[in-house]
Amino acid sequence: MFIGQYISSDFHEVLPKDSVDFVLNNMNEFQVKYLPVVSNGRYHGLISEDLLLEQIDGNLPIEVLSTKLKPIYLFDYQHIYDALQLIASYDYCIIPVLNKNHEYIGILTKQNLLVALNETLGYQEGAIIVLELGIRDNALSHVARLIEAENTLILSTAVRPVAESSKLELTIKVNKTNIAAIVSSLWRNDYVVKATFRDGGDQSDIQDRYDLLMNYLDL
Repeated sequence: MFIGQYISSDFHEVLPKDSVDFVLNNMNEFQVKYLPVVSNGRYHGLISEDLLLEQIDGNLPIEVLSTKLKPIYLFDYQHIYDALQLIASYDYCIIPVLNKNHEYIGILTKQNLLVALNETLGYQEGAIIVLELGIRDNALSHVARLIEAENTLILSTAVRPVAESSKLELTIKVNKTNIAAIVSSLWRNDYVVKATFRDGGDQSDIQDRYDLLMNYLDL
């Protein structure tokens, strides 16, 4: 998923000759704390609300603050995950986007990012399965085979370390909501199913289903 697929080109960037008060009014109108400074397709940097509020003269052109602009941007050919990392790390409300010739072409907003992530992670109807794995387990291919054996497709996966443990949490989005057979298969193969979501059942009943499976296997 390229950033260029999701940029907003109708956002109002500001010019170096614009005044402090003018830019602050724009920020207030669009409910943002940063705006890109652009002239003739050239991107100069992000100007922040905090910097503008420090200025005594509201008629001051923002070009005199050029050395204090933030050189934050991404290229349109970068992956959407690069934008996620930047926004999450620094809490920017917008990210200016340049093309390969370093020309300004628009911005990526938080809303644009949410749309992109929704599509990347599989927005289609389906259930979510969360597994707990050992940090050295290389089990994704095996898990995939178990799921596909139930005539089910994996739409997306995500892995994160569990804090203060040697475990990993594997989140899997599948294209079905009826996943009882998949959950049973995973339990039989000694996978720890921590939770399931959007499967048509109570999200808190995973232990009950596990107990039922154990009773079934004891028969």
